Amino acid sequence: MELAALSSLFGKIIPLACSILGFGLLVAVHEFGHFLFCKLFSIHTPTFSIGFGPEIYSRKIGQTNFRIAAIPLGGYVEIAGLAEIGQGEQAAAQDTSEHSFANKPYWQKACVLLGGISCNILFAYLAFCIFFMVGNQSAKPSLSVMTIVANSAAEKASLKEKDVILGINNKRLSTDPITLNNEKETVLLAEIRANPNKEITLTIQREDKELVLPVTLGARQEGATTIGVVGAGFQPPQVPFWYVFKASFDYTKRIIGMIFTSLKTLVQTRSIEGLGGPVMIFAQGTAAAHYGFITFLHFLGLFSLSLAIFNLLPIGALDGGQLLFATIEFIIRRRIPEVIKLTLNLASWVLMLGLTVFFTYREVGMLFGANLKALWLKTMALFR
Repeated sequence: MELAALSSLFGKIIPLACSILGFGLLVAVHEFGHFLFCKLFSIHTPTFSIGFGPEIYSRKIGQTNFRIAAIPLGGYVEIAGLAEIGQGEQAAAQDTSEHSFANKPYWQKACVLLGGISCNILFAYLAFCIFFMVGNQSAKPSLSVMTIVANSAAEKASLKEKDVILGINNKRLSTDPITLNNEKETVLLAEIRANPNKEITLTIQREDKELVLPVTLGARQEGATTIGVVGAGFQPPQVPFWYVFKASFDYTKRIIGMIFTSLKTLVQTRSIEGLGGPVMIFAQGTAAAHYGFITFLHFLGLFSLSLAIFNLLPIGALDGGQLLFATIEFIIRRRIPEVIKLTLNLASWVLMLGLTVFFTYREVGMLFGANLKALWLKTMALFR
């Protein structure tokens, strides 16, 4: 019995560890892009860090201190002549020597700032190449349930993990081998959002049986989980070797287009409903890892593209914001006062930290069914 319990525990811990390591890998890929262009243009980089907070491991190679920190929610490359909040000691932030970012031509600055984004896109493309290359020739594209959110419509309808969603309200999902899972999810989202407070039907495949389950929707479906399903396992179809590279390029291009479309929708609706925070990201990564290496690699490719596009946004603390500053300075032919840049950077950091706390609070409640307010009140009552 103890052996079975230990095995079950490892079965949960290992996918979670893979999710955390996968996120760290994508951060390392992103930061390596910045680092690579810095070295190419002889720009000094005092620190290369994966993670934030207390240092776990560090080693100095050349003039750069490579470190791994305790909080795996990001990372940074400290660049001489580029002041950024929370990125190392910043002792060389005001450096204007020949090895300074500030002293380089605009096109080199742009390459450095876009280096991380470029590497994330390249990583995704290579991941999709492997994804299609290793695909199963007999596999059919399927949208499989990975995780059920506690107390959700899906749980009440007796939907189970590994159920394959074939259709909704008598509408069958595409079986085209190259059709993106995201497009299938879009069909589901549209149908679900069009039927608040109504009963819909999901056609699913459970093992060898095809079932039709009635699902009663609420007034408002939270975020991308809609009815309470997190993640979708995708068994990749095998693509002929000569077509792998083109299929992966088209796949990458289509996903980038869908991410931009989603951002456009968020701006138009002025809603953050479709966004996910760190808890949901790690939950989806953990669920993907349960399905094996190829499914997990597919998830990393999708998330790498999301990370790339997110960093492109013109927000002070992101690469897009720094590129905007560099572009303005190039146009006006003088430097923007540091106090303005630091103020905008600080404001953007506060905004992102606030959103992270909000998403974490919301998603912990969604995934674990916990009433955090009631839990807090009970905890406080112990000290009275």
